[in-house]
Amino acid sequence: MAILTSCSESVPERVTSNYTGESLEWKKWDCYDFGYSGKYLLTIGYIPELNAEGFYEGKLFLKDMKTPIDTVYYLDGVRHSFSWFNEMSDSEYRIIIDSDGTGRYWDFSGVADGEEATSIEHYECTSSDLEKFDKFMSSIW
Repeated sequence: MAILTSCSESVPERVTSNYTGESLEWKKWDCYDFGYSGKYLLTIGYIPELNAEGFYEGKLFLKDMKTPIDTVYYLDGVRHSFSWFNEMSDSEYRIIIDSDGTGRYWDFSGVADGEEATSIEHYECTSSDLEKFDKFMSSIW
């Protein structure tokens, strides 16, 4: 008998909203190193109940972090887009998850207006327990 535990066991099933102070359920993706048997890196998601004209409150938990990074989520066509800003470094960041589960990370530090940027990291992201189980089983065989 095999027991599957989530790599993101420190990530809560509910998150606390900055706006309402309530603990709410959220839609989340666990993201791993891209490629065969990648290691867990982060969990990112949003709170469906908190919709402001197509934008949602989102959260990002990096591996081994207990405190989330606040993000803004929106659906861009069929891609899930999460953005956040660091006021200390005056930098914008983004993670986009494609419909096939491919996640990409952008750091827009030093990118001038009108200048193009390319993603600097790639992830495999899963949103369901079945997908996580398939990934786990593939890593064993």
